[in-house]
Amino acid sequence: MIIQQKGTVLLQFSADWCGPCRAMEPTVQKFKERSKVTYQKVNVDTDNKIAQKYGVRNIPCFIVLKDGIAVGRQVGTQSVDQLLELVK
Repeated sequence: MIIQQKGTVLLQFSADWCGPCRAMEPTVQKFKERSKVTYQKVNVDTDNKIAQKYGVRNIPCFIVLKDGIAVGRQVGTQSVDQLLELVK
């Protein structure tokens, strides 16, 4: 995991069984094409300790880390523009 990385990281907490999480895949792909921010997907079923650490209760959940510290959060499906605004 790259959570402790310097700089900005966008974490997406999701699960394979989550329909809205799967629906976010094309949006996340466009976000990755338009942003230089590091992106990391976190599966809440297999990485539940990380989800607990950040208090994730609903998915999809996007958390922005700056130098390893959580500085922003959005829950639910997002547009590319919303994700870009979140990581500013």
